[in-house]
Amino acid sequence: MKATKTAAGTPAATGPAAAPKPGARRPRSLRGSLTLVNVALLALGLLLAMAASLVGVWTILIGQLDDTLRQDAREIQEVQDARASASPASPSPSSPDLCAAVPSAVLHRSAPYALLDSAGRVVRSCVRESDGPRRNADALAASVSPVALANRGEGASVRLDGEVYRVGAQRVTGGGILLSTAPMAGMMATVKKLFLLELLVSATLLTLLALLTQRAARRRLRPLEDMVQTASAIAAGHLGSRISPAGGSSEVAELRTALNSMLQQVETAFRCREEASEQVKRFAADASHELRTPLATIRGYAQLFDKGMLGPEEQVRAIGRIASEADRMNRLVEELLALARLEQQPQPQRRPVDLALLAREAAVDLLAVQPGRPVTEAGALKLEGEQVPVLGDEGLLRRLVANLLSNVSVHTPPEAPVTVEVTREDEAVLLRVRDDGPGMRPEDAARIFDRFFRADPDRARRTGGSGLGMSIVQAVVQAHDGTLRVETGLGEGMTVEVRFPDTELTG
Repeated sequence: MKATKTAAGTPAATGPAAAPKPGARRPRSLRGSLTLVNVALLALGLLLAMAASLVGVWTILIGQLDDTLRQDAREIQEVQDARASASPASPSPSSPDLCAAVPSAVLHRSAPYALLDSAGRVVRSCVRESDGPRRNADALAASVSPVALANRGEGASVRLDGEVYRVGAQRVTGGGILLSTAPMAGMMATVKKLFLLELLVSATLLTLLALLTQRAARRRLRPLEDMVQTASAIAAGHLGSRISPAGGSSEVAELRTALNSMLQQVETAFRCREEASEQVKRFAADASHELRTPLATIRGYAQLFDKGMLGPEEQVRAIGRIASEADRMNRLVEELLALARLEQQPQPQRRPVDLALLAREAAVDLLAVQPGRPVTEAGALKLEGEQVPVLGDEGLLRRLVANLLSNVSVHTPPEAPVTVEVTREDEAVLLRVRDDGPGMRPEDAARIFDRFFRADPDRARRTGGSGLGMSIVQAVVQAHDGTLRVETGLGEGMTVEVRFPDTELTG
């Protein structure tokens, strides 16, 4: 897989490996899954409700038919009781009077019936050829077990000539059995209509649920779609993209806030990495450039010595130049090591340090180097013995003050006045170094803390400046949780203010 870099410097996959594999199963969308689950659950509920309602209606209608057949049994019993009270002797099962036990309601129905004697034979005298469906008496008697049906007292369903009937069996005088029927076509048509109606209603409800679920899921999942689009934009190199705050539940809002915070940190990390990479490149270039000049000077004089091309006076001067360039390289290396230590140990060991004492000693050192420079001590420095303690590392703070005054001695004329001030101000300890030198242009002042930066390279090299002094000052201030401010203008001198937390307030 090949990789290219986006505008933000992040690798982006390209080529065939970045595309989905052929034949790979595409993940199901969350919206589709929610819709499918909701529809499936409702379909299951409707199916159970439909089954329960159809079974209930079927049972009720079957019960009604069975009640009709039981009514036949009651009428038969009434006829038998009337005949028994009129004549104590029971007629023979084969007697024509046996047909008199058949209720008139049965005789006048279009549904078939059959009267069986005690031997289980159909009594033909009760079946007339003109009765139509009643000619099915033999088929009706053969389709059921009359004795068992009469003993159970329940009905049974049979099919005769393509029609479905409910059959009931009742015992009559002489041991006979009457098989009466009731058509089930109307009941089945009612159940079928109910089934179709419930099926239509269920399909309508499922369709509405699917549409509503899709709409609700789309609205609820829109923030997640925004997150996907934002992530895609960031992957494409647009690190400033953020998730819009519109819509969503409280959980989605919390997720959006967390993701935006993470994206902000990711963007900051990438920016810092880019800046660090640029600083490393610039630092390597500047360091190699700074070391190249003294090394070339030392190598040149060494070659002259080796070839015997220098006289006695020139040899003395060459030795001085070699020593000078070696000292310059030594200072450069020491300051680079100091910066490296500050970056590796951002939290120095802290104890109360008298900042006023450090400032007095640095001012005395400046006067020792440049006796003709007017140096004014202000604030606590005007009172001998006045202490202004801060919490910090004494060695680093001493280097900070020394670098500020060394910056004045290197970049300003020897006769330019300088003021060194240490005071307590606004719950902080203030160190201010102000000079009346040539000042700096705004574009140069913006780079004053860059490593190896010199506003006046020629003067800095003549006086031994390395371009690392203000970088060290900034690193020391940051390590002590202080703030640093520079005010300057071309021809207006320069003021450097350093603020530290007041140890009397924080301690």
